[in-house]
Amino acid sequence: MTAGQNVIVITGGAGAMGVACARELGAAGPVLLADLNESDLAIVAADLIRAGYVVDTIVCDVTRQADIDALAAKVAAMGAFRSLVHTAGLSPTMADGHRVLEVDLVGTARVLAALEPMVTTGCAAVCIGSIAAYSDAGSEVDPLLDDPLRPQFIEDVVGQLATDLDPDTAYVLAKRGVMRMCERLALSWGTKGGRIVSISPGLIDTPMGRKELEQQEIMRLMIDFTPVKRPGMTPLPGRAGDIAAAAAFLCSDAAGFISGCDIRIDGGLVGAGRHMTAAPIS
Repeated sequence: MTAGQNVIVITGGAGAMGVACARELGAAGPVLLADLNESDLAIVAADLIRAGYVVDTIVCDVTRQADIDALAAKVAAMGAFRSLVHTAGLSPTMADGHRVLEVDLVGTARVLAALEPMVTTGCAAVCIGSIAAYSDAGSEVDPLLDDPLRPQFIEDVVGQLATDLDPDTAYVLAKRGVMRMCERLALSWGTKGGRIVSISPGLIDTPMGRKELEQQEIMRLMIDFTPVKRPGMTPLPGRAGDIAAAAAFLCSDAAGFISGCDIRIDGGLVGAGRHMTAAPIS
């Protein structure tokens, strides 16, 4: 790799969304895939390299500051930071509430804090939110979500809640915190010439999404209610490629005036839900 090349960082790089994003963005420069699973990273990297992409990998737990520091150092060694697609995260079926909040929100804050000093004109970050964040669950906690790196953050959140921090509530809070973070950081990234946004996937057909479908019956109603229908839909209507295509656009110069906002990639589900009486499920 040549110094000065534009480096594309993809966390959760061994997951379905991460791989799709690597394929979509990888023509623009070398890709650094970060993930917790070393063996899966090796398999994904080998496939991408065979397809002609320039790829490096790093094992990274986004909740460990030492791993985040190593990630930033690797980016600097590879070239010039250009874009981040942060897909690393846990769904409510994968861990308890404390861990979900730690990975999905605190981990995101650590990654963004480490890469922000490298931001220059043209840089962009895309963080994965969720349409779950549009729920009102735990909204009284929102002010606490704006400083996830402070000591005792999770304990403060738990203390503010009227109930235990179950995984579903933690997920909603974490993703809402991510969306608020991208709004808030638009100023500091913008002063360096960069941009930052969140995107909120709807029902996306990935292994994680299918696991959620198995355990949450309400998702079947949400599938029926999603306005965008496709011939021969897989169990879930969205595709990892939908997320990758949006991320690639948002990281490109064509999206140069988009920052500090959330973009829903949900086939119209949230919008339809807000007007349920006008468009009932048949």
